[in-house]
Amino acid sequence: MRISIRFVSILLLGLAPGLASAQTAYPNKPIRLILPFPAGGGPDVIMRRTGNDLQPRLGQPLVIENRPGGNFVIGAEACARAAPDGYTLCHINSTQMSVNPHVMAKLSYDVEKDFRPITNLYALVSGVFVSAALPPNNFREFEAYVRSHPGGINFSTHGASTPTDIYRQWLNAKWKTDMVGIGYKDGTAMISALLAGDVHFVWIGFFNALGQIQAKKVKMLGISSARRYPTFPDVPTFAEIGLAEAPMTSWQGLAAPGGTPDAVIRRINGEVVKLFREPAFGEFLVTQGVDNMAGTPDEFADYIKQDRAQAADVVRAFNIPRQ
Repeated sequence: MRISIRFVSILLLGLAPGLASAQTAYPNKPIRLILPFPAGGGPDVIMRRTGNDLQPRLGQPLVIENRPGGNFVIGAEACARAAPDGYTLCHINSTQMSVNPHVMAKLSYDVEKDFRPITNLYALVSGVFVSAALPPNNFREFEAYVRSHPGGINFSTHGASTPTDIYRQWLNAKWKTDMVGIGYKDGTAMISALLAGDVHFVWIGFFNALGQIQAKKVKMLGISSARRYPTFPDVPTFAEIGLAEAPMTSWQGLAAPGGTPDAVIRRINGEVVKLFREPAFGEFLVTQGVDNMAGTPDEFADYIKQDRAQAADVVRAFNIPRQ
């Protein structure tokens, strides 16, 4: 039996919207999240919980791919080279997007072209720590201790020209001291070095040392929250100990490779922001020692530009050379 070409064309036209919808439904397979931190650390814990809570909303799992190392360049490169199809998301941070462009001579990614901001996620609530074995019990005593040990105090950092190393240089300039920077890959390694006596001072997100604080193996001399933290009411804020004007903010956000479609950006932003604003998830973030910063893609893009400009000012102020 013959079927006219015209009839077949009409039939296909009628089916076309449904076929197109089936082909473009997003997401229809697992989504990869490139995380520039090792497994087990604070960002890893937060993003795995985020992925678990997003799965029923997206209908697909968020698969964490840990890519630590190299001033977070390894993770940024992996994101910049990924297909912009919505199936790769990128956990980005202030080092990658704000500091590296000013301190690395040959940066292997373009912060403007290779990423599409989705949302800011959170800022670390930082603490300043010394070993319980050291004499100082407050920040002023520690300052005096540093002054009395010229050239003998090691300050842990994420490596040369990272925000933690900028903090070291800023504090040295403020105190007119010469604390030595020692690089470590993450906060867990820094705390281990503090306990071993390899370093004397650590400035990181306080969640990295929760167990050691509770076991009284380390002393937290200050915390970056605006008010005293409920969990540590006896620990003074940075403002109280004279660190309110410290440079840089250690923020963490979500992006996609450059060229990712607007529809993907809107979908992921909507689901993540909705999740981050739920009370139960907000309480979880507090337990992880971070401040919620979720918002719109445009707000995040503006924030990154402003933070990068501030980083340029800091780099110039301390004459930090390009590596």
